[in-house]
Amino acid sequence: MECPAWPPNPGRWTGCCPCTLWLGTLRKCSPRGAKNDRKGGAVGVDQNDMNLVQMDLLKEIANIGTGHSATALSQMLGRGVDMFVPDVEQIPLEEISSFFGDPELPVCAVLARCDENLPLNLMLIMPESDSRALSEIMLFSITLPADLSMAEALRESALSEAGNIILGAFISAVGDFMKVELPLSVPAVAHDMLGAIMDVIISIFGVTGDMAFLADTRMTIPEEGNRVFSARVFLVPDPESLGEFMRLLGF
Repeated sequence: MECPAWPPNPGRWTGCCPCTLWLGTLRKCSPRGAKNDRKGGAVGVDQNDMNLVQMDLLKEIANIGTGHSATALSQMLGRGVDMFVPDVEQIPLEEISSFFGDPELPVCAVLARCDENLPLNLMLIMPESDSRALSEIMLFSITLPADLSMAEALRESALSEAGNIILGAFISAVGDFMKVELPLSVPAVAHDMLGAIMDVIISIFGVTGDMAFLADTRMTIPEEGNRVFSARVFLVPDPESLGEFMRLLGF
């Protein structure tokens, strides 16, 4: 049974069908262009902009997560990695696209879901040029096979592992603060134009959430000339878990 929404570019996804991966069942899958009919999100939750103190708390949690990510990536690469989060924002789902640039920009997206304790979705998006460079750094000690499909599979595996580390560390920091376990699914990876990916992302997130928390992330590797790798991490709680998410954060 094929998912009607995924992939935006057939054959470019690796991993499970994200609708199965994130939502648990294909019956929840939303076709492209579908809109969320859940108005107002979680009962009793004020979805107006959070105050600066609350956003500073989320930023601090995100920086703890990226610190853990940097340590894990550094150990894997055998070289120093620096990561930080210059900004965290709360945004309505329909405004996600406005936080990116040219809709024709090639990007890489890594997707994962937590179904236990506090259901939510996580997404990491990087410019394709950054994801390509990162995969090559991760595979620097490996001679890539001449077969292009095999070489590409190795790059996809590297990106999946990088996404798993970054998203896993991020959600672990959130879970540690809340004192709750938030296990993630195996991530799926996609490559496409930004607009194509965002159309489908918004359709699927629209089934499971009303607002998102965005962590703007920067990573540098000193031994690689301090090149800056940019990535954005989106956390989207399911509507029924949004109230508990806010409560556990102390809001």
